[in-house]
Amino acid sequence: MMAWLTASLAHAHLVVSQRGTLNIVGDGAYIVLSLPASALSGIDDDQDGLLSVAELRAHGASIEAQIKRGVALDSDQGRSALEGIMLNTAPPDSTPSAPSTHLVVLGRFAIPAQATKLTLALQLFGTRADEQTEQIAVTRGTESQLITLTPEHPRGSVLPSTWASFAEQVRLGASHVLSGADHLLFLLVVLAAAWNLRQVVLALTCFTAGHAVTLVACVWYGLSVPASWVEPAIAATIVAMAVFDRWSTHRSLAHPVVIRLTWVFVCALIHGLGLAGALSDLGVDGMGKVVSLAGFNAGIELGQIAVALTAALVMRGVRWLGGPAGLAKATRLASYLSMALGSFWFFQRALT
Repeated sequence: MMAWLTASLAHAHLVVSQRGTLNIVGDGAYIVLSLPASALSGIDDDQDGLLSVAELRAHGASIEAQIKRGVALDSDQGRSALEGIMLNTAPPDSTPSAPSTHLVVLGRFAIPAQATKLTLALQLFGTRADEQTEQIAVTRGTESQLITLTPEHPRGSVLPSTWASFAEQVRLGASHVLSGADHLLFLLVVLAAAWNLRQVVLALTCFTAGHAVTLVACVWYGLSVPASWVEPAIAATIVAMAVFDRWSTHRSLAHPVVIRLTWVFVCALIHGLGLAGALSDLGVDGMGKVVSLAGFNAGIELGQIAVALTAALVMRGVRWLGGPAGLAKATRLASYLSMALGSFWFFQRALT
């Protein structure tokens, strides 16, 4: 065990930021975490936002106390605090002595006898937007899992039942749709041009089918596309769909429904690449992947239904207040705003 810990510390800078592992063996759970330095208080003496070796040595006792309060393993037998804590900075590979944005933590939880329903709890998240997520790969023998913790959801069940795992993926799927501004905007653009019930159902079905195909390709077959390509492409789908709808309306073209649904399906394939980021490393195999994919897709579908119902209520209100002319004006304005915002996102993402 000491050899493993020593080797881990010697190569601490190889640990990916805000990723970790929890390996359960017998009555012990051994954890490795990469935590943002900004999650710890009172340690940044020079106010540079980084953690140096000198600061780690000076505030080691305070850091350890904060970690004991902020990282725990709960069960029906009570809470297990982290023991045998070892700390190290995580500087860039090119400059091993440089201050670091993250701290590597190693330790062990003692699992009480007869303990069941383990839950990992984390309260240490960074101050920046990109430091609000911690992903921890859990293993116990042949079992495996990936826990994603955020300030909104700081607790995660360890190796839960199939039903609990499915429910968690449903939550994640719905959360990704409802928190993704670009996915929401594309969905609203699609819905704004198809207000009869049949077309709305067909559009949602095509959108779900498109991103489901991409998710399966990414998670099951290893398809990988750089985010630097995917993010601008998602923004481009918003512009393309809005332009297509405005052009069709302006020209009074009666496109067959199948053409528009094909556009939705193709764009959904691209959006699926963005959604796949949440499932790029499930940490599970076999049936676990099936359950996770099914739950994530179900969550996306539920999120889309919620968006569709909300949009329908809003547009019904617009129609009630302004009549058909008011509804047409609102739809036209929404299309132009979508083009502008989608174009802004495209150039912003393409140039960064």
